[in-house]
Parts: sequence; C-alpha cells; structure tokens
Amino acid sequence: MVDGKQTCLVSPLLISPQGGKSSSPEGGTRWVILIVFILLNSATFSQEKEKKQFKDIFSIDGYIKYMPSANFLKLNDMKFDRLIHNRINIKGYLSEALTLKIGIRNRVFFGNRVNTSQPFYGDLIGTDNGEIDLSFLPVNKNKIIASSLIDRAYLDWSKGKWEISAGRQRINWGVNLLWNTNDLFNAYNFIDFDYQERPGSDALRVQYFTGDFSSIDAAYKIGKDMDHSIIAGLFKFNKWKYDFQVLGANYNTDIALGGGWAGNIKDAGFKGEATLFQPKNNFKDTTSIVATSTSIDYSFKKGIYINFSFLYNSNGLNVVSNSQQGLLAGNLSAKNLMPSKYSYFAQVSGSFNPKTTGSFSTIYGQGINILFLMPAISYSVKQNWDTDVTGQIYFGEENEQFKNLGNAIFLRIKYSY
Repeated sequence: MVDGKQTCLVSPLLISPQGGKSSSPEGGTRWVILIVFILLNSATFSQEKEKKQFKDIFSIDGYIKYMPSANFLKLNDMKFDRLIHNRINIKGYLSEALTLKIGIRNRVFFGNRVNTSQPFYGDLIGTDNGEIDLSFLPVNKNKIIASSLIDRAYLDWSKGKWEISAGRQRINWGVNLLWNTNDLFNAYNFIDFDYQERPGSDALRVQYFTGDFSSIDAAYKIGKDMDHSIIAGLFKFNKWKYDFQVLGANYNTDIALGGGWAGNIKDAGFKGEATLFQPKNNFKDTTSIVATSTSIDYSFKKGIYINFSFLYNSNGLNVVSNSQQGLLAGNLSAKNLMPSKYSYFAQVSGSFNPKTTGSFSTIYGQGINILFLMPAISYSVKQNWDTDVTGQIYFGEENEQFKNLGNAIFLRIKYSY
C-alpha cells in the first residue's frame, strides 16, 4: 500500500502498456491493407511460378489462453479478473531468400478491473509505442475490453553471409536472462510473464556474418528526428572461449557505448553487459548514466537450474521513494531497468517429473527496500495442452515499516496450435 492506496500486481501484467499515444485505427488499417496486398501478390507470384499451394507458402501457428486471476492484500478482499489471450503467427515463404513474418496479439479483458477502471484501463491497453500505430480497440465497454496488436510485421531477406530485415521486429542484443543493459531496442518487463514474445520495434536491421562466431549488426529504429530514434551498431566476436560484443549508438537524446560477454567459469555460465549513456547536449559534463548487469547460472545433473543476477543503475534510487513502483511499470528502457541503484535477482527451477516443472524467482531493490517473489508451477496435460499457476507477492516499505503491499494469483490454461 502506497499513499493509502493498495498496490496491485495484476495491473502491469494484464495491461502491458507499450507507449504513450492513443490507438489510431486509420493508420493501422493502412498497414494491414499493405500487408494483405503483399501477401496476396506474393502468393499469386509464387503459385504462378512454381505452382505451389497456399499451405506450401504460408504457415500459421499460435495459441489461445484463458487466465483468471485474483489480486488482494487480504484474503477477504479479493478482486477477480479474467483474460482470454490469443496469438496468431503467420510466416510466408515468398522465395528461398525472402520470408514474411506477422504476429498478432488478441486479448479480451473482463472482471473487476475493467468494471472499476474505465475509461482509463481501455485507453491504456489500446496503445502502441511503434512509429506506426498497429493497435486496435474494437470493444471498450464497462464490462469488457477487446484489444488487438500487430507486434510483428516484417520482411526478412537472407542469403549467404547477409541478412536484412525491415518492419516491426524484435531486436535482442542482451546476453543476460533478466536485465539487459545492451538491449537498446526491446527492454522488457520480467513481471509480465504472459507476454513471452516481448515487444518489437519498427526498424531496419542489417546483419553480416563474418565467421562462425562473429558478426556485424546495424539497426535503425525509426523516429521523427534523431532525438526520437535509435541508430546502433554491434560487433560480435569470440576470444578465449568467450563471446564478446561491443556497441555504439545514437540512443534518442544520448550517445550510448557498451559491451558484453558470455562464457563459463568451469561448469557455471558467466555473463555480463554494460552501457554508458551520455547526453548529446551535455557531452562534456559528468551527467552520464551507467547501467551494468552480471549473472551466474548453473545446471545440475538432476535438471535443477539456478541463476543469480546483479544490476547497477547509477541513476537509480538508494532511498525509499514512491518511485519504487517502477518495478511494476510497463515502459522500461536499457537506461532504467529498475528504480533502485542496486538490484538483485535469484531464480531456481526444475522438473518434478516429465510433466511437471516448477520455479521460484525473487527480485530485491536495495535502498528503496522492495522485494518481489514469483513462484510458479506448470503441468503438461497432454500434447498442445498446458496449464500453470503463478503467484506474485510484493513487499515494500510504508511508514517506515516493511510489509506486504499486494499479492496476485494467476491460473493459466493454454492450447497451442
């Protein structure tokens, strides 16, 4: 509870806000029409040239999930919500070198949060942080909200040592499991466990593979000007049995310089990454921000996996503040992955039997004194059917007392096709 109001863990998970502008169906519709036009013309061309059927050119997969949830501070004050989550992935093999990829995220929300948070809740769900707004909000009522988002829509051309992709895509430059300070394009919220695919960027990407373990990667995330764009280059190479990477970028209003590594200390994985963000307008001043993270992970012979991570954010807080709610925020960046200056993560996971797995994750923000716990257990019912239960427990400091500020339980049933 902060400032007399109950902290709710379900909000960032189900909202997953990705931007600050409202939905624009007209702009998104134009892009959908363009994509359909490319699909139809590409299919016609391929069929005329090679006499292939539609199913030989395009593949469709995805899933549908039903996730009821309860959030509460006390057991006698539970609030219930429900989410139906559908994903559609489309791949079009237009030629041996050219592939079209489209991902559509459809969600239907109903329950207590929808009933009590309109119109704010619907407006927040129907946002898109891309340069082109591809979000749709066909239903925004007091009882129910339906939202659709095209979070992947790009062409990928690959030939020899070259790979070029253009459109909405995921560009992941991070090496750590949780905190990726090198991930300039697609920082994600670990707490939002129901979005495995993670957000994408409207970007042009060019990769040249100079060897089996080395490559040059350049990407441009579109913006209205240099202060709203990311233009970055990454070089990967292998040395001393370690994978290294160095990067440089125009990162919106900053110049970003960084690097990372991934290797082993005996049988344990050892990874790390760091990035310096220097404001372009104050390049000679000491106003830079440093974000660095390291992790050690180990897999035991019986299938138990452990991971320990540390994050340092020079711009983070080291005292208790209302800004600690940033742990639950949806809009994260490589500059601000946690609100605390020093943060710690630990996770253990493993299998109880071939069908049942479990995990326990915890995050602690030093100084601001916040603690987040997330136990989970999953069960494979049969082929294509899975179910899991996830808990979220949030502790923080209020009125100089460290106490429980909120809890949530999620039951998820998933069918993959």
